[in-house]
Amino acid sequence: MVEAGARPPVCNDPFEDWVRAPISRDDLDARVRALQNRLDSRQIPTLDSAGTLTFGPHSITISNVQAELMGLLIEHFGEVVYRHELSQRLAERVQRPTRNSLDLHIMRLRRRLSPTDLVIRTAWGRGYALEIEAR
Repeated sequence: MVEAGARPPVCNDPFEDWVRAPISRDDLDARVRALQNRLDSRQIPTLDSAGTLTFGPHSITISNVQAELMGLLIEHFGEVVYRHELSQRLAERVQRPTRNSLDLHIMRLRRRLSPTDLVIRTAWGRGYALEIEAR
């Protein structure tokens, strides 16, 4: 907080902010949310060799097949991964996958992600993207 009439600080850190006193509670809460959104936008989920997906304070375990798909989604976090790329990755782990196999695994991954702040969005006609859930 900066006192009235004081010189404003120079902020070089994207996670630093300042406000001039007095400030309303609503305005302060809005500034805190903005900082949190900046932090969230820089986070990338991690997946360890045991199939534990971690994002922020949340951790979930996923199957080996789901981990293969999730690994590709994490590599392209926030970008569309084409269906044929995901299907190729799935074919490496599943014998004779059907067209619905990918859809089934994506549906299961979406359910597993529900306690986290991550979602798998559909890019119609192209594929899927792993993103931070909008709040």
